[in-house]
Amino acid sequence: MVVDRLREAADTLRRLPDGEARFRLGLRSAWPDVVRDAATAYAAAGPSVRLGPPSPGAIDRLETTIGWLGLLSEPQRRIAWALASGVSVARLARLIGCHRNTVANRHAAALRIIAGHLNRGATGGAEAPAPPPM
Repeated sequence: MVVDRLREAADTLRRLPDGEARFRLGLRSAWPDVVRDAATAYAAAGPSVRLGPPSPGAIDRLETTIGWLGLLSEPQRRIAWALASGVSVARLARLIGCHRNTVANRHAAALRIIAGHLNRGATGGAEAPAPPPM
C-alpha cells in the first residue's frame, strides 16, 4: 500500500502543470525554430506525448503522501522518492555509491517506518496492551 501511494504521488507530481515555466523561459520569438538537420525536420525522434492532468483526489493523496516523507531521514527520503519515481535499484545504488542490497534494505526500512506510523494512527495511537505476567 505504501509503495503504491508513493508511486502514485510521484506520477501525480509529474503530471502537475509547471506554473513557473513561463518565468524561466525568458524572452521568446513568435517565429518558428530553425531546422538545423533533416532528422529534426522530419521528426525522427517521434512525437512527444504529454500526460493528462491528475485528478483532484490524486492531488489530495499526493499532499498526504508527501507528509509521510517527513517521518524519514534525509537518505531514506531520497531513496524512497527515487524508487517511487521509477529509478531502478541498480542505478540508484551506482549513484549513491553502495550495493543494491543496501539500497533495497534502506528502502524496506523506510517503508516499515511509514507503515508503522500509519498502523499506529489506525489504532487511534494506542499502543498494544502488554502481555499478562506469567
